[in-house]
Amino acid sequence: MKRIGILGGTFNPTHIMHVRPAVEVEEAFSLDRVDFVPCATPPHKAENGLLSFELRNRMIRAAINRYPKFTVNELEAERSGPSYTYDTLQNYKEAEGECELFFIMGSIDLPTLPDWYKGLELIKHANIIVLARSDSDVEEFNKLCPEYWPDLELLPPAGNIESAYTVGEHNIYFLPQPRIDVSATLIRERWMQDRDISYLVPDSVLKIMNDYADIISACWSDEKKCR
Repeated sequence: MKRIGILGGTFNPTHIMHVRPAVEVEEAFSLDRVDFVPCATPPHKAENGLLSFELRNRMIRAAINRYPKFTVNELEAERSGPSYTYDTLQNYKEAEGECELFFIMGSIDLPTLPDWYKGLELIKHANIIVLARSDSDVEEFNKLCPEYWPDLELLPPAGNIESAYTVGEHNIYFLPQPRIDVSATLIRERWMQDRDISYLVPDSVLKIMNDYADIISACWSDEKKCR
């Protein structure tokens, strides 16, 4: 059975802390592939300052080009309306058939999961991998999971997995990772300040950003002139 990791986001732009976590997950869970799924219309974020789907897609593909198990799935651009993770997981089940899905999210998003569209039901369709963002995150993970899913069962630690639970037919895992305090917001701020962002984004992404500098700067400016 295929084991597929799903890493969604706006990727505005793609940076090293998009790519490195995917490497950590692929190794820890022996995945057959990891799909980067860019949002077309994010339901939780304002569209102002969002680069075009085509440009964001191009940067993701450049960033992961060296990794044979990494790919991009453009399915969220092929449907109308907001890009809900719940719908994406259902689409995967329909398109991939018999497979095991691993939805990848950051620990910063776990407290907001009840606010997502059918957020607590994601576990019905996929395993969930929660990636650490700080040393205390595992404590919050162990506090929130029983609150969200009272019928869960504790799993013993294995390999790099620090904490895990079974919830129905799927599992939710807490995975530590090397952490660098890099975010898309930081990249955008430094870009607009004309500061050096080398090593914060892959070289291939930086080249695209330089090639489209006028378009990107217009989109990330206060006027938010995106096209």
